[in-house]
Amino acid sequence: MSSQIARKVVSAFQLKPSVTSSYHDLDILTKREKEILEMLSRGLLYKEISDQLSISSETVRKHVYNVYAKLHVNNRVEAVNKFFGR
Repeated sequence: MSSQIARKVVSAFQLKPSVTSSYHDLDILTKREKEILEMLSRGLLYKEISDQLSISSETVRKHVYNVYAKLHVNNRVEAVNKFFGR
């Protein structure tokens, strides 16, 4: 392995988030985002969440988008698993 490739490999491992950083990711979620994520984990639809929280479905969608970005996930299952530490 060339030294250039070795540097790239080491660099890739250093950038990979550790397990402990996953728990810190949850700290950056707002109270509302955690609330919505918990409701998503129960299988509620955006419309059901919006009705319960008296906000628009679009607002729920935006909160979910922010949660995905903050947790570095792409879907509901990944977000819920990260939220519950699985």
